[in-house]
Amino acid sequence: MSSSSSTVSNPFAGPDVTLVRDLNIHERVPVKLDQNTASYSAWKRYFSLVFREYLLHGHVDGTVDSALMINDEEWMILDATIIRWFYLTISSDLFHTVVNDDNDSYAVWTKLNGLFTDNRLQRKVLLHGEFYGCQQLDSSIDDFCMRLKKLADELRDLGETIGDALLISTLTAGLNEDFGNAASNLTLIPEPTFAKVVAYLKLEERRMRMVRTRATHTALVAGTRGDQAPPPPRPTPPQPAAPAFPPAPAAPFPPPPAGG
Repeated sequence: MSSSSSTVSNPFAGPDVTLVRDLNIHERVPVKLDQNTASYSAWKRYFSLVFREYLLHGHVDGTVDSALMINDEEWMILDATIIRWFYLTISSDLFHTVVNDDNDSYAVWTKLNGLFTDNRLQRKVLLHGEFYGCQQLDSSIDDFCMRLKKLADELRDLGETIGDALLISTLTAGLNEDFGNAASNLTLIPEPTFAKVVAYLKLEERRMRMVRTRATHTALVAGTRGDQAPPPPRPTPPQPAAPAFPPAPAAPFPPPPAGG
């Protein structure tokens, strides 16, 4: 920190500026924030971890007035770095929505969060429809469960309580028909949690894949054997033609009776 105010008016005690400035933010926040995808919850949580790891809360939680830190060189460098992180991890549409040269990192963070938490009622209605209507269709268990969990996280960000029981119920209702037997067996899991149910379904998916592979292999083997044509019949040797006999001579007519 610069000596002008770091020991008196600066309540922030942060990390080495160079360490923060050179941080590869894409490795720490591997999510791009976009209003068209369920990315907000993950994006916010990744950044929250970065703020905790590098003691940067004071820049985004409003506890420090950045106007009072204008003369603190290190504070200003860190603040600009955080803004750069935000701009690098959001879509171009969001960038043009929030960009403002006069904003500090707290203002940018607040605006970005507001875009996803304002209009709570409307967003809840939309997310409810997506969450309760979520279907597996032809996607894998991993993809289906991840999509469902992201929607649940977004609802939690809006103050909605989404417990494991509701997650499991919605997950079960959205499974495709191939998992009919597996869905019935979920009631047999002791003290079920969403994580336990997902683990079970992934094992069942793996088992079903093995069964299909064996069936395909068996069908191919049977088809290969059935396609083997029988050997052609041996040609029949030509039979000698029957000898042609001359026609029998015609019988002579009997002589006419005498005196007739």
